[in-house]
Amino acid sequence: MGRTIAIGDIHGCAFALDTLLEAIQPTHADQIICLGDMIDFGRETREVIDCLIDLSDSCQLIGILGNHEEMLLNALENPRLVETWLNLGGWDTVNSYRYAGSLDDIPLEHIVFIQGFRDYFETSHSIFTHANYAPQQPLSETPAHTLRWSLLEQPYPGPHQSGKKVFVGHTEQSSGEVLDLGHVCCIDTTCHGYGWLTAIDVGTGEIWQASRWGALRDGEALDGLQQARATLRLH
Repeated sequence: MGRTIAIGDIHGCAFALDTLLEAIQPTHADQIICLGDMIDFGRETREVIDCLIDLSDSCQLIGILGNHEEMLLNALENPRLVETWLNLGGWDTVNSYRYAGSLDDIPLEHIVFIQGFRDYFETSHSIFTHANYAPQQPLSETPAHTLRWSLLEQPYPGPHQSGKKVFVGHTEQSSGEVLDLGHVCCIDTTCHGYGWLTAIDVGTGEIWQASRWGALRDGEALDGLQQARATLRLH
């Protein structure tokens, strides 16, 4: 049986993604779950989507729909929403395909790939959403706004009714550190904002982090972070 690994908000940071995948070395048995917001803000959205399409041939890749993918798809359907998306990071995405271009410059293959992203993903032990969850609601009944837009902030939600641990992104951890509350874990560590792109093996707790420029985070610092997380779980 392979690993289940979640990757936080990539936001067009292709060098960081490449570095993480080189460190992780995914196999066909592994599940790699991207928690949404793979596009916008960073300069390399086109390269990120190309990389993920290639990755889907070498492992079990699951894409979760983030609020930025939602804005892109809505803009494709409604021209009145294009300017809003462009001003919220979309220009960086368009420019990665053609500088000062338009939505028409995004290849159909990439659009279809993004359209295939899920609202959430669930295993026998874990739940994965982009933004948040409703503790007392099944995922199938949770509003889309909660799954894609709601911030994970105090007062934090309690454990999900399923008893499964929840992994999310979306709420930027400007410290660059993973927020692990035991029952919920946020791994958006602000790669595009000079933080880190984070991946976590949900089975072992192993963490990988890389900067937007493709530098792997110092191993000693990560060992300390993982020890702190282990201590938190014990308490």
